[in-house]
Amino acid sequence: MSSILVVHEISTEREEIARALEAEGFTVVQANSAAEAVREIWGGNFLIAVISTLLTGTTSTSLKQQLQQMAPEIETLVHSKNDELPKLVRKAIGIRDGEAAA
Repeated sequence: MSSILVVHEISTEREEIARALEAEGFTVVQANSAAEAVREIWGGNFLIAVISTLLTGTTSTSLKQQLQQMAPEIETLVHSKNDELPKLVRKAIGIRDGEAAA
């Protein structure tokens, strides 16, 4: 089963993303901060990291770069509140199924 790390400080939004991905067969680990995301990357084996655009103390770009340095095999997707959740889920499915990330 494919694992995804969802990094979002707002629990309701993080859980909504997690539910949508779990419905498609992904195993989802949730992180409520950039620091927690870094800890999870060290301890887990993820296919994808979904990063919120709004993070306290860092930027989504900085976290994306840090995660890519730590685990270059992980695809990172930055997701904002205005992005469509179904589109994010389709991207994740495409990555899992071997299609190129959009």
